[in-house]
Amino acid sequence: MAFPFPSETFACNDVIALQKSGVEVALHGLRPKHNLFSQLVVERGLTNIWITHNSMINTLYGVWVGFTKPLLLIDFILWILKHSWRRPVNLFKSLILVPRSLQIYDFARRHNPDVVHLYWSHFPSLVGYLIQSKLPQIVVSISFVAHDVYYSEFNVKDSYTGSVARNADIIQTITAANIPEIAKYGISEKNILLSYHGVDFNKIPVKREKVKRRLVTAGRLIADKGFDHVLIAFSQVLSDWPDASLVILGDGSERKKLEVLAHSLNIRHAVDFRGFVTHEEIFEQMTESEVFIFMSLAERLPNVVKEAMACHCLCVVSHTPGIEELVTDKVHGYIVQQGDVDSAVKQVLHTFSNPEEMSHMTEIAYQHLKTNFDIDCIINNLQWRWQQQILMKQAAH
Repeated sequence: MAFPFPSETFACNDVIALQKSGVEVALHGLRPKHNLFSQLVVERGLTNIWITHNSMINTLYGVWVGFTKPLLLIDFILWILKHSWRRPVNLFKSLILVPRSLQIYDFARRHNPDVVHLYWSHFPSLVGYLIQSKLPQIVVSISFVAHDVYYSEFNVKDSYTGSVARNADIIQTITAANIPEIAKYGISEKNILLSYHGVDFNKIPVKREKVKRRLVTAGRLIADKGFDHVLIAFSQVLSDWPDASLVILGDGSERKKLEVLAHSLNIRHAVDFRGFVTHEEIFEQMTESEVFIFMSLAERLPNVVKEAMACHCLCVVSHTPGIEELVTDKVHGYIVQQGDVDSAVKQVLHTFSNPEEMSHMTEIAYQHLKTNFDIDCIINNLQWRWQQQILMKQAAH
């Protein structure tokens, strides 16, 4: 939808890994350029990647494509109406994206890529339909991630997302917990590729001595991320360990409320709100911290937990769909129920009281991550899958 985006480092990691493996990559976002675009491109090493966005000029280009190809435009709008007429909000948003979708289709028509990959499965399916119906020689793959899996406007069998997914050459998802939901589109579970978001271990700092009783958490400061629970838990930890400290990485609409909460809990002196920071600084803070605490209420195998494990943090995380694929409770870290502050406090206090056990657990977690979530291995497998489909397409055409 937009690239790069502050909270979606995993997309950047995938793109860089693809380019490193020899794939020529171009990114086309359906939304306008983010206001931090220039900064993010430099920080994340994306300066040599072709990235386009929705804009007035690109919208006018798409309108021109529609006027010069009226049969294509009529077919496209009728297809949208067929799948969205009972969902007016989705219909309205889809029609707004028609010009940009037509422009991206025209890019594909002129440049003839081997693969068009829909990084999210909802509105990008608009482009997927155009490619599938008008450029059948191109491999279309589609990825189901998080919000796009369970959002009611899309997660219905007669939605256009389902239509495109059923005709896609490759259907992938980032956690096995998503597979039953994707199957509701009328897709056999055996045809869904499990392809985790991986960690780029080349970016992880060298392991070093931790700051004693330092906790860290990270993410967008919004209501469903559970940072209020983190602060309440930390206040209890601080009462037992007065030298404990908490670093909060990220910014968002809830920041002022969280700062007020920290003051009311009398812990503001021990809490460092860093705001939006670079990915490099996130890794540095994780490398210095003993515990990563994450109390989110809505996640799908959060990438930030993987990064904390890679930095040898002991992770205390809330139970969200798919988390068991990453963290085995009491083996790679601790899983607590959503909102269960007391259990989170108990595990953090246990960790501080048992440093040797913590060190052993973080090393097991690191090795587990290296074996199953190395981005280079994951991207190589995806690339191999694409290549098989490319050969099949070439044989058919």
